[in-house]
Amino acid sequence: MVALGRLLAAALGAATLAQAIEISTGRMLGAGHDPRAFYVRTGNGPWRKTYTGPEFRPEAAGRLMNLRVAQAVTHDEWLTEEAFDPESNTSRAIAALDTYKAHGILSISVSLQGANQAYERTPGIKRVRDAKAGPGKGALMSAYRPDGSIKPEWLRRTLRLARELDRRGMILNLMYFYAHQDEVFENTAAIRRAVSDTTDWIIANNLRNVIIEIANEHDINGWDHGLYIHNEMGSLITLARSRFEARKAAFRLPITASTGGKMAIYDGVRQHGDITAIHGNNKTPEVKRSRTAGLHADPSMPGPILMNEDDNGRETTLANLKRELDSCDAVFQAGGSWGYMPWRQLQIHPFRFYAPASHSRVADPMPVEERDPVYFKAVLEHIRSLVYNR
Repeated sequence: MVALGRLLAAALGAATLAQAIEISTGRMLGAGHDPRAFYVRTGNGPWRKTYTGPEFRPEAAGRLMNLRVAQAVTHDEWLTEEAFDPESNTSRAIAALDTYKAHGILSISVSLQGANQAYERTPGIKRVRDAKAGPGKGALMSAYRPDGSIKPEWLRRTLRLARELDRRGMILNLMYFYAHQDEVFENTAAIRRAVSDTTDWIIANNLRNVIIEIANEHDINGWDHGLYIHNEMGSLITLARSRFEARKAAFRLPITASTGGKMAIYDGVRQHGDITAIHGNNKTPEVKRSRTAGLHADPSMPGPILMNEDDNGRETTLANLKRELDSCDAVFQAGGSWGYMPWRQLQIHPFRFYAPASHSRVADPMPVEERDPVYFKAVLEHIRSLVYNR
């Protein structure tokens, strides 16, 4: 706790040096605001819906088109088969931000406990993503120590990324917990400490451009500790929110947790969250359209409908590209914000933070390393067409 205190104190001195972009939702802001919209402001300026201005299409106002860049600050401490430089990895993610922003991406999702790096697809690496498998067979991709304290090197990378996003007027969707790494915690008290300490760190650094996602897919198989994170989601959201009051913060951030491809919303998020966060993995565009529209129309939902992960097939084929674009349209037209999950390009090892300029068209006969960035570019161009005026 002493070490964290020093980090927080140092951060408070730097936090006042810049006016940050701040994220909120209409429901959080109250009367006169659209409860299904995201809002931003700079400094103490007025709150405006996202994508407000003559360069944007009116339909985009209040949305948060986003990109899953889960591995942007990661480090597998047990990986010995090849060299990996976590600082360079974060630098490459930062270098791609301008391209993402230019295509209408306003938020990226980043994990403090990694994600599925799919080592089985990497020649020479035979590991699984679970920490419980141990050093020889598993992965340790967690910002947290067993007692719930946070590793300073992860905080440095995350702060660097958050500041670069802020400079561009972009939002960091920060995921605290991931199902295949929560076993690193020695007990449930450590989980609660992790929530408190991470939120305190965000406050101390004046990171107003953050959405707090307590857990990624808190309803899927793989969670440990008797499903504590899933069962106690309402309590964990409340704990994170309480830190803003306890530290007398001048701001409060949206807090939520996402669910898997069932697109279910549980009482913990429904009653305590600020955003309705879902994943559309492996569902048809029509199912996503129907579910998004239903959530959008349901007054019990806590805020905007945010799909911040959507797996439409893990190979960059023409068939999967059609599913990507149709899914994007379905969620957008139903009132939600769509999240692109570039499986081969950004999530699996080695992580490729493409900023492609190619104007080629996707063709299945292309070599996969040539086709991947072209596919990525095609999806980004489609998002751009929904957000920006031509």
